[in-house]
Amino acid sequence: MTGECDRRTFLRRAAAAGMAAPAIPALGCVPEGVPEDHQAADADSAMDRPILLPWAPDAVRVAAPMAELPMAYVSRGLQRVFIDHAFRGRVQVALAAHISVSSGLWRIPLLGDDLRVPVSPDDALREFEEADIGEWDPATYPMEGDYRIRGGRRTRITLAFDCVPLAGKDGWVSAGPLEILRCRGGGEEPCLEALMGVGTGRRYSARYCADPTREVRLVTWACPDP
Repeated sequence: MTGECDRRTFLRRAAAAGMAAPAIPALGCVPEGVPEDHQAADADSAMDRPILLPWAPDAVRVAAPMAELPMAYVSRGLQRVFIDHAFRGRVQVALAAHISVSSGLWRIPLLGDDLRVPVSPDDALREFEEADIGEWDPATYPMEGDYRIRGGRRTRITLAFDCVPLAGKDGWVSAGPLEILRCRGGGEEPCLEALMGVGTGRRYSARYCADPTREVRLVTWACPDP
């Protein structure tokens, strides 16, 4: 496919998955309704009305859509690494990956691994089959610990919101302020984000959020510690 067709396919699939900008205005959530590449890359900018998606009984996911196809996506569920081959070398460095000469499998450290310790051959959890980024379907359900590599730089973002409803489910959540790092600004420098826990919030059962019912984890795309 051409790059333009890849982009159109990505946006169509992402819209179906609730990830990209075209799907978001219908949910009425302001900051994430603007493609991230077009938002102000201000270090003090706050996400005060994010899209919140049910994730687990004790967790919610804060949506962080992309407006463009990533350089790479590492899917733990599929055990595949989807790559834009124009950036293959830079992606390998960003992932601290070793590519097996014999099998062609990518040996990629997982979130929280000590990068000074090489991945052992035949480590099934850390070996990934390579595929073209055009084969990646953004509608595929992500897992915590998935990676995505985008063009941009690590930028400090303030995550703070009050009494925001869960999409498609009863419940309201407040959280923050929490400071996290996100990839912002675009360009061709690879910037790695992981789907990871970034803190906790308070979930409510009543619309006006008078009495919190329990604490919940917040899961979103953020830059892990180097």
